[in-house]
Amino acid sequence: MDHDLEDGSAPPYSEFSTTFSNEILSKPIVIPQQTSILHIKNFSPFARAYSSSLQKLPSPIPRDTFLSFIDGLNAAFLSAPVFQAATAIGGGLMGSQIPPAQLAGGVVQILSVIGSAGVSIVRVKRYLKKSTEEIFKPRGLCVRIMGTKKMMGAVGCENIDAKGKLALPAPEVLGDLAPPPAVLPPYQGAGDSDPGELKEEVRVEDPRVRRLKALEGSIAPLEFEKEAAPTRGPMDKYGGAPLRWLNKKQDAKLLKAATKSAEHRRKHTDVVEEEFLNCEMEIRGIEERMTEIRVSAKQELEGETRQEGRDEVEARVASELAELEGRRTELEMGRDERVREVYKKGDKKLNKLAKKEEKIANRILWVVITRMDGSVGDDLVDVESLGS
Repeated sequence: MDHDLEDGSAPPYSEFSTTFSNEILSKPIVIPQQTSILHIKNFSPFARAYSSSLQKLPSPIPRDTFLSFIDGLNAAFLSAPVFQAATAIGGGLMGSQIPPAQLAGGVVQILSVIGSAGVSIVRVKRYLKKSTEEIFKPRGLCVRIMGTKKMMGAVGCENIDAKGKLALPAPEVLGDLAPPPAVLPPYQGAGDSDPGELKEEVRVEDPRVRRLKALEGSIAPLEFEKEAAPTRGPMDKYGGAPLRWLNKKQDAKLLKAATKSAEHRRKHTDVVEEEFLNCEMEIRGIEERMTEIRVSAKQELEGETRQEGRDEVEARVASELAELEGRRTELEMGRDERVREVYKKGDKKLNKLAKKEEKIANRILWVVITRMDGSVGDDLVDVESLGS
């Protein structure tokens, strides 16, 4: 069912004036899809989020208005329940051991995906055109839906891997190699711990936040909403249940892997603490030696009047300090490598999910809001990305 903007959601504003150009959105706003389900673009909604940059416009876009826009876009974008059901049925047939049924299942899936994408493109284009005229164009902005590669080009992101794809930073829980905080209870063994309590202690970094971190410096700040979109009747409530279930299932997998990682780390706290302590003692000795070299050099320079002599002292000091700095870096890298080896077994599943998230980040679609540059035509939707 098509979703129009609600009455009153976009108050009338005068047409955009070029005199405001310097005040309008210095960096693009990008909003990712929640995830990627079954490699089908319109099976997952765009995240509900708001950027403080919209509040700083000459004619601000209120939070409620923008969230209403996102909710309406999702209503137009998401696959209808009939297509979701057809895809699921097709998948079930393909999983059978009967060749004719497998062939039929493949045909059903292909037709449902094509039909779903075709309907979504039409509805989303119509919705974006209406939203552009009522919300964004009067403020000198334009809104598009893009695949990850085109989005990176639009925002000027250069954080790419060897294959030219968006490279995500390591999850915080994997990047933090320090021993678990002392405030957490010590590991007591699987039989003595309460899984429910353990889950409450674990904090999992939102995968969407990792995507935005990869784009830092190129995009405006974004804050994700904690509350889900209000349902619009029984069809929306029950028809969207499979998508909500799949999204929650992916979140549950991530939490389970993070919980296992945290439990393993607590179990090996003593070993990691010893690694950090030994390294810290050696680093402290290096820093003391560096201080001695600087003090000695200062005394030498005070008593040296020849420029040639001063240059020799400075060159020698620079060389000695660089050698010690290299030794400190080598110690820290060695320590981190040994700690990673200790954590390796517990982090295995979490690492696997982190790599999977990187693939998802390069497969999803993004809502991209930029300054209006006069080139907006019928390219509101990256059709190639939506249909794949």
